Amino acid sequence: MLEDRELLPRWEGVRSRWIFIEEDRRAEFTITVRLYAATQLVALLRDCGFAQVEVFGGLDGSPYDHTARRLVVVGRKSIDG
Repeated sequence: MLEDRELLPRWEGVRSRWIFIEEDRRAEFTITVRLYAATQLVALLRDCGFAQVEVFGGLDGSPYDHTARRLVVVGRKSIDG
């Protein structure tokens, strides 16, 4: 398997091209993953009516800081409207 990654302008996403080679067969796939900052995700959820939005650095509830391994955003929305 070969992978070629390209950062899109303005950090909007990452385009990955995967090439699988096995004997005389070759398959190629391209995917694009959109990148969001924590502030963007919080704003999007609040715009959709989520009142309580929290940001974590892991599924264990660790802080989202420079050592975070992932971005986890949890939003809660009242069913009362």
